[in-house]
Amino acid sequence: MLKLKKLFLLGFIASALIPVQQAGANASKPIAVQEHKSFEQIHAELLDHGKDAPLMILAHRGQWREYPENSLAAVNEAIVDGAEIVEIDVQLTADGVPVLMHDTTVDRTTNGKGKVSDFTLAQIKNLYLKEGLGGKTAALTKHKIPTLEEVMLVVKDRAIVNLDKGWEIRDEMYKVLVKTDTVDHGLFKGSPNVEEAAKFIEKDPEILYMHIILDNNVNTIGTFPGRQPVAYEIVFADLADPQVQPEKLKQIKKSSRVLVNVMWYGLAAKYTDEASLRDVNMGWKAVTKLGVNMIQTDNIEAIDYWRHGGNMRHWQYDTGNRTVRVQAEEHLGGGQGIGYFDQDANRCNTADQDSIDVCEIDGAIAVSHNMEGEWAKYEVNIKKSGTYKISGRVSAAATPAGAITLDWAGKTSGETELKNTTHKRAFQLQKLEYRYLKKGTHIFTVKVTSPGSYNLDYIQFNLQD
Repeated sequence: MLKLKKLFLLGFIASALIPVQQAGANASKPIAVQEHKSFEQIHAELLDHGKDAPLMILAHRGQWREYPENSLAAVNEAIVDGAEIVEIDVQLTADGVPVLMHDTTVDRTTNGKGKVSDFTLAQIKNLYLKEGLGGKTAALTKHKIPTLEEVMLVVKDRAIVNLDKGWEIRDEMYKVLVKTDTVDHGLFKGSPNVEEAAKFIEKDPEILYMHIILDNNVNTIGTFPGRQPVAYEIVFADLADPQVQPEKLKQIKKSSRVLVNVMWYGLAAKYTDEASLRDVNMGWKAVTKLGVNMIQTDNIEAIDYWRHGGNMRHWQYDTGNRTVRVQAEEHLGGGQGIGYFDQDANRCNTADQDSIDVCEIDGAIAVSHNMEGEWAKYEVNIKKSGTYKISGRVSAAATPAGAITLDWAGKTSGETELKNTTHKRAFQLQKLEYRYLKKGTHIFTVKVTSPGSYNLDYIQFNLQD
């Protein structure tokens, strides 16, 4: 992934703890760490709930777009990419050691099977993590499941961690934070009764706590008897929900910050990362207008770019007529057999039986349910003659993901086997071909040569130097 920031090589960071290797690599590589806010600044920002409190970014399961979710490398990379807080998920092993794992089992994200609670630490350290968000057919990497202690040593003096899935094991996590001298680096969270949460907060003045608010506990806002939560995590499916009403948000902001999740539909209505990439007014900007000042995201670099004034129209986009995008849903007209060929009834919009399958995927608009032999025809307007790298923004949840070719008036590219991105929401640009194109309008056809689980958002043309 192209970085937008300067990276500074600091050598191995606790190399025994951080084996940062790509799948199949033969040797570990040093971790590159960028210039970043000081921990003191991050901590102060978290405690700042004033009107002008800066927006804080939380990285959901770390930077899983580049490394396995909940891995040490993913945690480190999230900090490098601009997150002040890294969300991690914590479970206990059979011998009582807190380790990073979202699910209660290791099945989805590793080469093992079974409950985390049935593995000893020694046994769980023999497993390897899968790429990205995992899944049955995701590729295996050299990364291993980290302990909470290992993670706290990596984030120490650099970032805060959002301790998800761990309220019931808060005492075990607290012991780790005391041992590593990072109590003020851990953001405990949950939605217990106020008395239980308040008792835990009073255990140590350095404890940071975030209270989760759903429809059924909105009346707990503002009822903490002593020290207040540093933040409230608001989960809402609709703008009519009580927890997102202006008076409630105003009440929260008297003493705390407001966090929302924007990874998928239903966490903050339809305000999502993917909607934001299309138009920030449908996502990140919209929630900040509501009063939100903490956003948990799957798109760390993009939201950091926007937060610092970047125009999202230029995100991963070379200006000066060097990049052209063609939306996959915007095929040529004429209907079946002319603008497109689709073999089955519309599986995304059942009201429209005579069109290509265009689905909404948590805010992304993509062509889906692609069957062998289907095709769609497009027009691209090239502003400058030259050789273009042609890519597709694709997501796929399995291997094989499918294969396509591009046809240019009978001149067909080689078949491209699309990669498994490990989730339907995990869109990434995948190279399709290089082609010389003259200035002007060109017609091309995307043909499905092998069916699969992929979703195609758009085709991008980047002029090469």
